[in-house]
Amino acid sequence: MKPEMKTVEFMQVQVKKMHNMTTEKLFSFIENSPTAFHAIEAMRCRLKAEGYQPLLEGSDWNLQAGGKYYVIRNGSSIIAFRIPAKEWKGFQIMASHSDSPMFKIKENPEIEAEGHYVKLNVEKYGGMLCAPWFDRPLSVAGRLVVKDGEQIVTKLVDVKKDLVMIPSLAIHMNRDQRLSASCTAASAWPC
Repeated sequence: MKPEMKTVEFMQVQVKKMHNMTTEKLFSFIENSPTAFHAIEAMRCRLKAEGYQPLLEGSDWNLQAGGKYYVIRNGSSIIAFRIPAKEWKGFQIMASHSDSPMFKIKENPEIEAEGHYVKLNVEKYGGMLCAPWFDRPLSVAGRLVVKDGEQIVTKLVDVKKDLVMIPSLAIHMNRDQRLSASCTAASAWPC
């Protein structure tokens, strides 16, 4: 085998390893980001580890050449940028949409149903197809706003186990469901 061939094969192996590592990092990020709030927190931690400094939207910014900064709004969106250390002639912007369709559990959601089970009061968020959510185990993740002493704070929650289910209606209760995959959000779906 020619030396050039060994070099090409070596490079192909290295590229494959790099792709696998990138894929594993992406899957890990997705697994640890069940909500937009978790995704933004993961990005904040990564940016902090890379030396980025937080900025507050309502404050004056003292930006420095060579500085790295980020801004978070509502815990669900983030903007990060660097100021070049040298003279520059343009800029680059990268953005991502971080929320996704979901069922949000409303405040004081528990509704006892016929003394046999509990329903959770939920609302649909975002444009969603409802059918894929039905008849499968679901977990709970998101952001809670709680009182901690005299302060109101937010806490991220990811239960990481199956807790609830949204059953589809029996066919005799909704004969049209065979014809359509649409649904309307009930004020309380059994879970």
